[in-house]
Amino acid sequence: MPQPVRKQIKEIHSNIIQEPPFRTLLIDGNSLLFSCFADPKVNSDGIHYGAVFQFLLQLRIMITKGEFQYIYAFFDNEFSGVLRYNYYKQYKANRDKDYASYGVSEYMKAVNAKVRDMMNYFNQKNAKKYNNSFNDNDSFIRHKSDWDKFIDANFDRERDILCRYFNEMYIRWNIDEVTEGDDQIAYYCLHKKPNEKIVIISSDMDLAQLLSDDICIYNQREGLKKFITNKNFKENFGYDYRNVLVKKIFTGDASDNIGNIKGLSEEGFFKLMPEAKTREVTINEVKDRARNLRERRVSQKKKPLQVHENIVNGVSNKNYEGDFYEINDKIINLKKPLLSDEARETMDSMMYAPQDPEGRSFKNLYQYICEDKITELMGDTKFASFFAPFKSFAEREIKRYEDSVDK
Repeated sequence: MPQPVRKQIKEIHSNIIQEPPFRTLLIDGNSLLFSCFADPKVNSDGIHYGAVFQFLLQLRIMITKGEFQYIYAFFDNEFSGVLRYNYYKQYKANRDKDYASYGVSEYMKAVNAKVRDMMNYFNQKNAKKYNNSFNDNDSFIRHKSDWDKFIDANFDRERDILCRYFNEMYIRWNIDEVTEGDDQIAYYCLHKKPNEKIVIISSDMDLAQLLSDDICIYNQREGLKKFITNKNFKENFGYDYRNVLVKKIFTGDASDNIGNIKGLSEEGFFKLMPEAKTREVTINEVKDRARNLRERRVSQKKKPLQVHENIVNGVSNKNYEGDFYEINDKIINLKKPLLSDEARETMDSMMYAPQDPEGRSFKNLYQYICEDKITELMGDTKFASFFAPFKSFAEREIKRYEDSVDK
C-alpha cells in the first residue's frame, strides 16, 4: 500500500511530487437543461418538473460512470453574452436577445422592448412574404414557437430549483450576470490542475476547442450521446479537432448570428483547405491559400473568384464594425474566455475550495424534493436509491472539508 507523503516533504519538493490523478465534471447547464425539457413530466399539481427530473437523471447516470471529486454547473443569465455583444452588435440577434438594455433604466428597457416588438412584427410579415425561406444572410428575428415560449416560461424556474438542490448535494454552481457558461467552463479548463481529468457535459461543440489528453466532452445531443475526445473527434466530425476555432472564424455560426466570410460555406472551407481535416491550420495559412489562388487566376487571365477576394479582405455576410478576423477571434476563441471581474473572482474562489457542510444535508434535499413532488416522477425508484450516487459524492466532499480543517 502506498504511504502518504508528509506535508513538509510536499512543500519542499513540490516540483517532483506527483499528486494522484482525479476527475472533475463540468456541466454546461443551459445546454443540458434545454435538452431535458423534452421530458413532459408534470407533478400532481400540473406543474412541469420534467426538465428538473431529467437533468438529475442524466447527472446521476454520468456520476455512476466515474468517481468525480468535483462537480460544477455553469448557467447563462439574461444578459450573459453582453461581453460579446460589446464587440459584435449582431451577436444572438436572431434569438431576440436585448443586450442593449443591459445597465439602462427601466424606462429605456421598455422603449427598447417596444422597438423590438415592432421589428418582430415587420420581420414576421416579411418572412411570410418570402415564404419563410431563411438563410444565413437573412436578418429576420426568428418567430418563437409555442415550444420556445414554453421553455422561456419555465427555464429560470426549473434552473433555480436545481441550484437549490445542488447546494445540498455539494455540487458547485454559478450564474454570472454577464458571463456565459462556456466562458466559465473554458476558464476552469485553462486553470485546471496538472493531474486533473475533466469531463464536460454539453452538446455545444464550440467547447471542442478545449479538448486535450486530459479534457473530453460528453455530447448529450440525441443521436450522438457519446464521449468526444481529441482522439476520436475526427472520426465523428470529419476534421482535426485543433481547427474547431479556425473553421468557425471563417464559416461563422448561424445559431449565434455570427457572420461568415461571404460566400464561404463549411464545404467550401474544406475544399479550399483540405489539410484542415488532418492537421492544424492557421488563419494566415487559409488567407495565403486564397491569395495565391487569386493571383494564379489573374496570371492565367481569368477573373478572380469573389470568395477568394472576400477571404483575403475579410468581407463578411454580416455587418462588422472593425476587422472581421479580429472580432470573430474575440467572440469565438475559448482559449481567451470573456469573463467579468466578478465571474473571475468567483471562479478563483470556488475552484477546489472545501465546502462547509454546515446547513447542508440530504434531509433538506428530501424535504425540497417532497415539496416539489418530484418523488411522484421517480416511479418505483425510491429517494435513497435514486440519490445514492450523489450521496457518495457528497461524502467525499465532506471528507475533504474535514481534512482541510484538521490541517
